[in-house]
Order: sequence, then structure tokens, then C-alpha cells
Amino acid sequence: IGDKRGIANSLNNIGIIYEVQGNYAKAIDYYNRTLKIDEELGDKRGIARTLNNIGIIYQAQGVSAKAIEYNTQSLKINEQIGDKQSIAKSLNNIGIIYKNQCDYAKAIDYYTRSLKIHEEIGDKRGIAYSLNNIGNIYYNQSDYGKAIDYYTRSLKNHEKIGDKRGIASSLNRIGNIYYNQGDYGKAMDYYTKSIKIRLEIGSKEGIAESLNNIGIVYK
Repeated sequence: IGDKRGIANSLNNIGIIYEVQGNYAKAIDYYNRTLKIDEELGDKRGIARTLNNIGIIYQAQGVSAKAIEYNTQSLKINEQIGDKQSIAKSLNNIGIIYKNQCDYAKAIDYYTRSLKIHEEIGDKRGIAYSLNNIGNIYYNQSDYGKAIDYYTRSLKNHEKIGDKRGIASSLNRIGNIYYNQGDYGKAMDYYTKSIKIRLEIGSKEGIAESLNNIGIVYK
């Protein structure tokens, strides 16, 4: 008969490798094979995880309708089994899809629902990222007052858990708001704080972003 759970895990892991390599067709093939075994075993947690993985692939391919469909199926199963961490993740994923479609009202709705669950379970990292995502929506809408409020709350949560990458990112985003408002002194202050942390942790991508931002202020 063979160890079906073990086979499903192996198929899932191969799917992840193909996904990382950007070979989405093969990734979906392996995830579908994983899903079939999950369903044979009646493993709801496994089914929800695999549906989520397939949804992420469709999201990466820009196939929004399919991405929402799979993420919603995953969300419903996670709600049935009461897996709050995964519910929050599914809500966040759906929020990202709506954000990419510029449907900001729906994006904020899903991000806020995700935030509430992260708060319920005391997941500070999840809280920080949900606050950041909501801040991004307001930033895109040029509602800088609300954006700075959410980014500052996100920053505080990153500081509580010592997430230096998250701290640097939040500082940089607050700097962007001050720059857009024409307050170049404050923008430089936040950009400088951000780059110091990014140099400390060796975040090459972050350092490049910060240097670019500082260069723009000096222009």
C-alpha cells in the first residue's frame, strides 16, 4: 500500500522546489497529485495547505480568479478545523490579490480580518505584517495620515520581537511618506535609521533601496 502521507509530503516538497525555480506548470502538477492523496486520506489540514499552495501559484501567474478560488477553498477548510494561523494566512493572501487588482476596499477588509485573528492568537509578527499591509493600501491612496499610523504601529510590533528587517522596512516606509509630504529632513532621519539597521544585518537589497532613497532626497 505504501505510506500515503509520506508520498504526499514528498510530492508537496517537489512541488515547492519547482515553485521556487519558477516552473509553475510542474509545481501545480505535483501539488495536484498531493491534493489527490490528501483527499483520499481525508486530511483536511493537508487539503487546505495544498489548496493554498496552488492558489499562490495562480497568484504568481496573475490568474486572479483562480487564485481567489483556491485561497477561498483553503480558507473554508481552515475555518472548519479552527486553524487560526492558517485562516489569517488565507485572508492575507486574498487581501494581496485584491490589492494587486487595485480593489482597495476588499483588500482592507481581508487584511483587517487577518489582523484581528493575529491579535486574537497574539502573533506579533503577523500583527506587524498585517498593519504594514493596511498601511500600504492607505499609502497607495495617498492617505498619508492613516498610512503613517499603521506603519508606526507595525514598527512598534517589529521592535517588540526584535525583527530588524521589519524595523528597517517600516522606518523606510515612514521616510517615504515624509518625502512625499516634502518634509525632507524627517525623510532623511528615517532613511538614515533604516540604512544603519540594513548595514548591520547585511541586507543588500535593503541597502540599495535606502541608498537610492537618500540619493533622491539629496537631488
